[in-house]
Amino acid sequence: MDEAAGLSREVLDSKVLEIELEIPGTRLSGNVAVLEKQLAALEKTPPTGATEHALWSEYLQYGKGRLADLRQGGKPKKGRQLDPPLKWDGYQRMREFLLRGVRFERGRAQLLRDDAALPRAQRHFLQDFDSPRVETYVGVKKPETGLRFADVLVIEQKPPAAQPPRVETFSYKSRDFSLLNEKSVEAQMLADAREALAYYGETLDIVRPGLKLRTQVQRVRLIYEGGDLKPMRIIDLDALRDRIQGRVPGVEVLFQ
Repeated sequence: MDEAAGLSREVLDSKVLEIELEIPGTRLSGNVAVLEKQLAALEKTPPTGATEHALWSEYLQYGKGRLADLRQGGKPKKGRQLDPPLKWDGYQRMREFLLRGVRFERGRAQLLRDDAALPRAQRHFLQDFDSPRVETYVGVKKPETGLRFADVLVIEQKPPAAQPPRVETFSYKSRDFSLLNEKSVEAQMLADAREALAYYGETLDIVRPGLKLRTQVQRVRLIYEGGDLKPMRIIDLDALRDRIQGRVPGVEVLFQ
């Protein structure tokens, strides 16, 4: 956690719920009585090498926490029904992607801060702002989607007289496209773009203390981590990006 940067327990819990949907792998039982026995067995006889792993005690807490939630009926969190806990190997992969994603977000946020410090004419990303303020993990809310956390929100500190401040949001994804074909990549990018617009675009309420207001977001930027996560097959990503942006106006898609 990093409270000063906005990376609170609530934000991390939200990220875990999102990443869990994307991690392939088997899960423990969704039956509360069976799950209770499975967790007790794991605690008594851990998988080989698990007790030496730094995440093992955290994994047990995760399993027990999910068990408690399922006992209460698996109440929806962040707009979706809770799944049974991942098995140990899936949990490790989930944690690896969580850490990778946070590192990517932090690096891109620092890039924006550096860009904001430049004279306007020299900026690469924030030329539409006069005096941009860059904030990370900002709570934003809509009646239809509830509370979400924008990875980065940029707001104009010196808007023209009688005009609302310009606001842009950034959603970063460390998504593994490496083994997908073009059709699957396009379907996933389209879903991500629509989700980014629904959560972080159009009219929303910023709910961070000291920055509370209702605003119209001028642009949402959906930015994917590149490198070894990009598709290995030959795909014209520029043309694919243009198709996505044409179908979801208001969202700009980039690979970095």
